[in-house]
Amino acid sequence: MRGKSSVTLTDCCCVFDAPLDARQPSLYSRAMEILPCCRLSFALAAPERLDPRSALEKVLERCDLAEVEETILQSIPYSGFPAAVEALGWLREQHPDGASRLAAQEHEDSFFAQVYGEGEAKVRASLQDRHPDLERWIIDFAYGTVMESSWFSSATIEALAVASLIGQGRLRPLHSHLRGALRTGHTQATLSSLLEALQDVADAEVLRAATKMLEREGGGA
Repeated sequence: MRGKSSVTLTDCCCVFDAPLDARQPSLYSRAMEILPCCRLSFALAAPERLDPRSALEKVLERCDLAEVEETILQSIPYSGFPAAVEALGWLREQHPDGASRLAAQEHEDSFFAQVYGEGEAKVRASLQDRHPDLERWIIDFAYGTVMESSWFSSATIEALAVASLIGQGRLRPLHSHLRGALRTGHTQATLSSLLEALQDVADAEVLRAATKMLEREGGGA
């Protein structure tokens, strides 16, 4: 049983005082550490709600340069190349040499399979129905190239995806990625903390919908 955590918003980022789950301390602490990166992911998706350059400055105060770079790269499937090109340009103005990208994590299953689990075949069919090329582009590029090449954990990548989709207000894919976040190791508690961390910038209706989805999917975890 996980103990309760307290959260306050300070300088647009989250500071937590939370007991760790003894069974998964690294996952829980990592979920807390990545919240500033989630705000950057949100900003890249919704610049009208949170200024991306301001979010970049904030995350650089709290996270390693390599984490910030990876967050921007992982935003591409959700926010597109233009936002990433612009953000990486700002980053190079301050850090001309950049950071060395770490080796990709090895996973027993494909990232797509981790996210969609038993629903993988249904999702593939749905993408094919929308357009014959869509399935291949999404699975080969978004998942097979961008996500599979990342040194971030699956749980971290899914947290970034959730933040981005909240920014865009795209509820159907948000629902899928809340499930994906739970499948990759998040709990209802860590995802609730993520939603709370975006309260000051996200659309209230989107957050309410996300909270209801999480309550249904999380089962009180």
